[in-house]
Amino acid sequence: MIVYGSKATLLKSEFISEPCPNCNTNNSLQMSVYQRYAHIFWIPFFPIGKIGVSACSNCRQVLKDKNMPASLKLNYENLKSQTQIPIWNFAGLGVVAVITLSVMISDNQTKKKVNNLVLAPKPGDVLHIKEKDTSYTLYKLTKVTKDSVYLVTCKYVSDQEDGLNDLAAKGFDTVENALSRAEFVGMNTNKKILDIDRK
Repeated sequence: MIVYGSKATLLKSEFISEPCPNCNTNNSLQMSVYQRYAHIFWIPFFPIGKIGVSACSNCRQVLKDKNMPASLKLNYENLKSQTQIPIWNFAGLGVVAVITLSVMISDNQTKKKVNNLVLAPKPGDVLHIKEKDTSYTLYKLTKVTKDSVYLVTCKYVSDQEDGLNDLAAKGFDTVENALSRAEFVGMNTNKKILDIDRK
């Protein structure tokens, strides 16, 4: 379940000299500026505007900025201009940026590892293979010669890439298939080899 919505946090509050428009009492009005922000799972993602509220300590009348008379509205605008958006209102965007960057770095490191291991294959290497957009399986190298690699395929296929780790325990076929080194490197060039596990 995704919990999302908006909240507001107090930025600044001060008493103003304007009389209350309801009870006409002087120095009883407290003007407050709040920053509204959107959140997901209570993590602030981005600001969505400021709101103002005036409250009279004498008659308890509360007015939102859109209902304030012109004189109060001017006081609100002045107070609002003295406030800044807190940096933590962008915390969610920062988390997303860090996760995205981490995934990009991880993918880049995996590609480098695969490129290196494809050029120096060893028996026992387990290849994570993308056969089609929704078809993933494992190949296991059984023998490596100067010109060829020999492999067996996993007995099962997954429809998701993250299901590949569970397939290794389900076993491999016993029939070996041979590939030339050029074909093997070509699989990597065509982005069919997603990862290589080497013990």
